[in-house]
Amino acid sequence: MGKRILNAYDELMEELEGGEIVDGIVFGNYGNSGYGEPEPNPVPEELKGKLLKPEEAKPYMDGWSFYSDVGAVECYATYIWTNKRVMWITQYDGATNLDSMPRNPCDIMPEMPGG
Repeated sequence: MGKRILNAYDELMEELEGGEIVDGIVFGNYGNSGYGEPEPNPVPEELKGKLLKPEEAKPYMDGWSFYSDVGAVECYATYIWTNKRVMWITQYDGATNLDSMPRNPCDIMPEMPGG
């Protein structure tokens, strides 16, 4: 992977498939119980656990990335609903990535995320 963008919103937009739109985003805690959270905190405490529209969430998605290498987790736990799938952060040994599954039941071969 090349240089990290450090803009989770832009990364999310790049992940979307044709015709896919984001319906809602919920942020959780940063990293492992907030360890290493950037200052000032991009996502205010009062917004964690709250369902946000994409345009409401966008200003809080700058300065951090969904993707990191091994070590300390460097992103917010996040759930994302689109019109086609549900997305979340997968973490293995500190390396993070966006993962997803179809929003509705369908024939699909499941994968084993995480390593």
